[in-house]
Amino acid sequence: MSRREAKTELTDSAAEPGNGGRPARLPAIASLLFLAVYFAASSYKGLISYFTQDDGGNLLNMHKYWEQSLGDVLASALRVITGAYRPLGGVYYFVLYRLAGFNPLPFRAVCLALMLANLFLAFWLLGRLSGSLGAALFGAVVMVHHPAVLELVYRSDTIYEILCFLFYFSAVGCYLVWRQAAQQAGRDTITWRQLAGLLALTACALDSKEMAITLPGTLLLVELIYFPPKSWSWRDVAGFLARQGRPALITAALVVPTIAVKVLTPNPLSDDPRYGAHSLGAAVEGMRAYQNFLLYGRLFDGRLSTAELAALWAGMGAAAIALRSRPMKFGLCFLAGSLLPVCLITPRNGYMLYIPLMGWALYTGSLLERLASGLAGRLPASRQGVAKAAILATAIILVMRLHAVRLAGYSLAERRAHTDMRQFMARLRAAHPRLPRGTSLLVTDDPLPSGYGVLFVARLAYGDPTLQVDRIKMLRETPAGDQLLRYDYVLSAARGLQDVRGVSDGRRPVEVWFLPAPAGQRDSYAAEIPEYAGQTIELASRTISGNLSDRRVVANCTVDASGRTALAVHPESLPTTIQAEWVRLRGGNWMAASGTLIINDLGGQ
Repeated sequence: MSRREAKTELTDSAAEPGNGGRPARLPAIASLLFLAVYFAASSYKGLISYFTQDDGGNLLNMHKYWEQSLGDVLASALRVITGAYRPLGGVYYFVLYRLAGFNPLPFRAVCLALMLANLFLAFWLLGRLSGSLGAALFGAVVMVHHPAVLELVYRSDTIYEILCFLFYFSAVGCYLVWRQAAQQAGRDTITWRQLAGLLALTACALDSKEMAITLPGTLLLVELIYFPPKSWSWRDVAGFLARQGRPALITAALVVPTIAVKVLTPNPLSDDPRYGAHSLGAAVEGMRAYQNFLLYGRLFDGRLSTAELAALWAGMGAAAIALRSRPMKFGLCFLAGSLLPVCLITPRNGYMLYIPLMGWALYTGSLLERLASGLAGRLPASRQGVAKAAILATAIILVMRLHAVRLAGYSLAERRAHTDMRQFMARLRAAHPRLPRGTSLLVTDDPLPSGYGVLFVARLAYGDPTLQVDRIKMLRETPAGDQLLRYDYVLSAARGLQDVRGVSDGRRPVEVWFLPAPAGQRDSYAAEIPEYAGQTIELASRTISGNLSDRRVVANCTVDASGRTALAVHPESLPTTIQAEWVRLRGGNWMAASGTLIINDLGGQ
C-alpha cells in the first residue's frame, strides 16, 4: 500500500466518498445516539451497585484516606514518578467520599459517565484508525457490553482501568490527529507544544494505572503501521527513529522511571505479591486465557492451547497481510502488545482486558467491513450500499444478542452479591446507628461469602478505620468464654444483629478512676476501684493510639485497702486513650466497667 493509500485510511470515519472529504454528520450522530442508548440499556443497573471489598481496601490501605489529605494525593499525581498508588484513582475516592460519604450512587454515576465518554472516544478513534464508519460502529458495539466490561459496569474499584483508558486513548487519538496534520504540512513529527500535551496525557494515564506502560510502544506502532519509513535501510530506520520515533522515545523516558519506582521501591503495589514478575510460560498461559475470554469462552478454564493461540494469531496476521489492511495489522499488534503487561502478573478478572479490547474491536470491525464490502461488491452498484448496511446491522444484532445471553447469569450473580452486602449493612446500621471509635464486633453468622468485604465496608459506613469486625466463618477457632471480652458486641444475623453475648447482668457499670503516674514512673498509672478494695481482680481494657486499637486483660491485679492498683502502660503513640471495659473478681462473673484515661505526653494526662 502506498503512502497516499495509507493517508486515505486515516480520513475521518464519517467522510463520504465524492463529498469533498466533508464529514457525513448525520450517520455519525445517529451512530453515537445508538451507542448511547445501547450503553444505557445494558448498563443502567450498575447505578444501584454497592461498595465492594476493594473499594474499602483502596480507601483504607492503598490511598490511606485517614492518613493522607487530598493535597497529598494531588501532589503525588503531579509528581508522576512516585510510589504512590494510582494517584488519580485516589483523587476520585478522596473527592467523592468527602462529598458523598457512604453513598455508592455518586461513585457509580461517575464511573458510568466516564465509561460512556470512553465509548464515544473509542468510536471516534476506531473510525480514525479504520477509515470506516461501519468498522467503528461494529467495534464500539463489541466494546459496549463484552464480558470484559461487566465488572466495570458494576464495580467502582475498577476506576483505575476506566481512567487509564480515557487518558491512554486520548493520547493515541491526539497523536494520530497531530501526526496526520504534520504529514499534510510536510513535517515528519509533531510540534514541541503538541509533544508537551502528549506527555501530560501520558502522565495522567500512568497516574491512573500501570497499564499505560505500553503507550510509547503504541505511538511507535502508529508510526510503523500508518507512517512507515521510506525504506528499511539502516540510514532510513535511524532517521525514522530520530524524527518520527521521537515522541515514543520521549514518552518512554517518562514511563520507564515511573514503572521502575513502582516495581523496585517499597510501595502498596510492589508489596502486593500478585504484581510480582512471572515466568514466560505463565505469560503465555495468561495470553491463552485472555484470548479465550475475548472469544466469549471462560477465563479460568477451557483455555486455548498454545498451539491454538499461535494458529489464531497467525491466521489473523495472514488475513491482515492478504487484505493489505493497516487497521487489522494495528489491531492485532496492539492486542498482543497490550496483553503482555497484563499477563506478566497473576491472572485477574476480565476487566483487565478493557484496554486490549480496543485492539480486538479494531481488528474485528475492520475485518467485518472488508468482508461486507467483498460480499456487497458482487451485487449491482445500486444495491451495494444497502447490502453493506444490512450485513453490518445483522452482525451488530448478533453480537448484541450474544452479549445478552452470555452475560445474563453473570450480571445476575453480580447484582445479587451487591444486594446481599447492601442489606447486611442496612441491618447493621439500623441496629447500631453509631459506634464508638475503635469498636470491636464479632459476627456469629452472616450470609455473605468469606473475605474482608464486611470489615472494609463497615469501616467506610462508620467512617472509622479502627473499627474491628471478626466473623466466625473466617476464624480458625470460635471464641468462647473470656475470649468474648475482646468484643464490644457479639452479633447474630439471625437475631437482627443485636448483641447476643450476655456477659454482664443488668447492673450499672463499675466505675474506674485513673490517676496520674507517680513522679518518675512515666510508664505506669494507678486505677482506683473502691468497690473492689482489698481484693484481687481482673481488668479488661482497651488502648487506642492513633488508628491502632488493642485489648488486654490484666489478671491477678491486687487492689489495696484504699481501692488502688498500679497498671503498666506502654503507649505506641501519643495521645493514647485507655478505656476500662470489664472487671471481675478472680473467677467471678464479668461486670461492665467505665472509666477513661487520656495520655497526652509521657509524663501525665
